[in-house]
Amino acid sequence: MAANDLAIRLTAGLLALAGIVLAAPGIPDRLDALLVAVGDGPSPYFDVSQALLLNVWVPLVAVAAGALFLAPGLLLLAPVRGREERFELWVAKGLTLSLFAVPALAALAQRLSGVTLVGVPYIVLVLLLCVPGLLRIAARGAAPVLTGRGPDIAVMIGLPFLVVALMAPKFYWENFNDDGAHSYLSSILFITRGLPFWPPGDSSITGYPAMTMLTEAMLQTGITRFFGPHEAALRFAFLPGVAVLAAVILGYLRDVDGRTPGAVAIGVGAQLLLFSFVFAFNPSYSAYFADIALPMTREPLILIGFLAGVLFFFEGRLLAMAAVASLGLLSAPNGLLLFAFFLPPYFLLTRPLPWGRTVAGGMLVLGVVVAATLAMQGLDAAHITQSSGEFGRDGILDRLRFVTLDDTQRILFWLLPAGLLPGLALLAWPWQDRLSRILTLTVAIYVLFFYVQAYRILPHHFAPAAVIPMVVFWRLAPVTRRPAAGVGVALAGVAVAVWIGWPGDLGPNQHSRDLGSRVAIEVPIDPVADPGSLGIFTGLMEQAFAPAWTDADLAKIHAVEPTATYVYARRRDPAAPADYAIRPATVPLVAGETLLGEPVQGAVLVVLNPEAYARDRDGAGRPVSIAPALRVRRDTIFGHGVYDPVRRVWDLARLAGLR
Repeated sequence: MAANDLAIRLTAGLLALAGIVLAAPGIPDRLDALLVAVGDGPSPYFDVSQALLLNVWVPLVAVAAGALFLAPGLLLLAPVRGREERFELWVAKGLTLSLFAVPALAALAQRLSGVTLVGVPYIVLVLLLCVPGLLRIAARGAAPVLTGRGPDIAVMIGLPFLVVALMAPKFYWENFNDDGAHSYLSSILFITRGLPFWPPGDSSITGYPAMTMLTEAMLQTGITRFFGPHEAALRFAFLPGVAVLAAVILGYLRDVDGRTPGAVAIGVGAQLLLFSFVFAFNPSYSAYFADIALPMTREPLILIGFLAGVLFFFEGRLLAMAAVASLGLLSAPNGLLLFAFFLPPYFLLTRPLPWGRTVAGGMLVLGVVVAATLAMQGLDAAHITQSSGEFGRDGILDRLRFVTLDDTQRILFWLLPAGLLPGLALLAWPWQDRLSRILTLTVAIYVLFFYVQAYRILPHHFAPAAVIPMVVFWRLAPVTRRPAAGVGVALAGVAVAVWIGWPGDLGPNQHSRDLGSRVAIEVPIDPVADPGSLGIFTGLMEQAFAPAWTDADLAKIHAVEPTATYVYARRRDPAAPADYAIRPATVPLVAGETLLGEPVQGAVLVVLNPEAYARDRDGAGRPVSIAPALRVRRDTIFGHGVYDPVRRVWDLARLAGLR
């Protein structure tokens, strides 16, 4: 195909994607309008009267927005005629470039123009950012990178579509938990301030995002700008990540002719659909439900960074490896851990011993993290933001201090999210090739590292250990010889995993939305303008609703999530009746009002309806969507020390004579 013809066709495709997104104005408002009738109705997952909108059109729009977000990076990095590139590596590079460049350039363009780039203006900007890539293709042509990739592309489109279509209420109507609310406020901050970092302030929300916990915030803001701040918009950011993750995994599974077997594509798609299902309902510090916004959106980025980075590493393209690995390295500490656990097995199982590549790769990966850490220290010193202590030296050492061997539930965290068989495939050492054995040892070290930590371990910490073995399973000698049989076995494993991991309650959680809608805020609280002001709301709510740190607490009290409650309090209809008021401490009480707790920054929380307060504090009978098999005790999440009535816990510091 002539270069100009290809560029014209690509332009037409881009305009079609933009047209789909533009043809769906006001999706957040339309979804909110259906909250009561469908979201809180008897059949929120499939309502016949709204099925075309909720299970077809909105998922299509979400997939189109994700593709449009990826387009600038994919077009600019498309291999030109005469230069070959692997499809999965091109897609991973395109995601990396778009993820960092599009949100940053949108913030810059907004600062220079004074126009808030949300909705139509943002779509126009994204199309303009595609122009350099289109001109490059028109001038130099493009290599046939899509040839033979029909199954890959089908999974990249079909998987995210099905994720939204099958779990629509989780995307559209479930209220935020505290982690999701934090991400939501951070996206508003980035859109408003032009920087993804919170300014210094006395608040629980400062410190995240940070330079080493950044990528999901960039992606979420990039997708949110298409629709405006909303639960669904923030959660749609999961879709580009899981689509690219599918492509990267399939890149490990080509047949001898370099093509993707259709059966393998179906199996991988089913396993990643299960992964999405498990993570949509389970990993959470919330007592009741998981929020797709976080940590689920983060996990594909960590996995892409590692798996694509490994492919670049094996090709000796170390700079490209470091660039793509930044997706994980700048997301969470386990992005670095994966490479740290990968390099020793690679070194030991390679002949001759690859000293140069191992050292160079390790130094580059470490260099990315060190550079990000130094940049964060510079931002701290310039008073642009402030660091969080969660993943600082003291925080990490404290997490590693207490160990246990008795928490066998964690085996499910590793095996269940991808359908049991991939994790068990690690035991099939004789049927593995060298690459699979390297990945097997990497995962084994990773599982052991997180398995023994006594506290603060949730299913999402095992996400890489669940997904990476998919590569091992599909590369097993018997599976490569009979991929159709492999699909049958894989689907059986998926079915068993669905049965084990079925949610305790399927309905979208509305606890924080309900409570927040009844809290009248009568003092200035705007965390974007003043992060410390959020401490007024959270401090007062924590006095009124004590945190539930243990299961014994949870049986008696409602584990209120203050940051999420604030999000819905700021949205409440001023004309609606209120059961609580946050007002200046100088305002006198009237008959029937009760003061709760002590003033915070000159504000107090007043109960206007004592009966409602009694109901809101009651923890009994509240629905929990987290699957019983995957629910983690509050004592295990938030505990500390060696005393645990159901597990043996050892203090390494004491055993080493340091305490």
